Amino acid sequence: MSNAESLQIVSRMPVRKRRYWYSAYEDSSDFEMPWWRDKYESEPSTEDHWVAIVLREREVARCKYVMTGPRADTVLGDLPHGQLDILAFEVAVSMRRKGIGRAAVQAIRNQNPLPRLTALNDGVESRKFWDGIGWIRHEPAHAILRGVERVTYSEP
Repeated sequence: MSNAESLQIVSRMPVRKRRYWYSAYEDSSDFEMPWWRDKYESEPSTEDHWVAIVLREREVARCKYVMTGPRADTVLGDLPHGQLDILAFEVAVSMRRKGIGRAAVQAIRNQNPLPRLTALNDGVESRKFWDGIGWIRHEPAHAILRGVERVTYSEP
């Protein structure tokens, strides 16, 4: 079990891997999701934040998020301090079910105290995680988006 204070958040900037390809992370068998291996054909957006969550010099989780300014949202309501939207989040396979995910989300919250945290996901396993930490599930108005059910979560 880990707590948020013992985790370190390290920003990762996508770097050019080939002439036109960028990537934010090195390949690792500890992370299964395909988006960590994505290669971008153009320079990545400066609005994207890529971070590695590190515990005792070991990468234990990865997260990609974007931040928006103050606004009103039809589903989430007023967001006077903006929104930090987690687009991708994964705990290393060998570190799952040890409290790392909950602690990593809390570390992100500690680093960004004002915006409302939200998470977009489209997987049954990740929904178990967000439900398990007590976040609020917002079902989509349209049940299926291009063959994949996507659900937004927000912190309580």
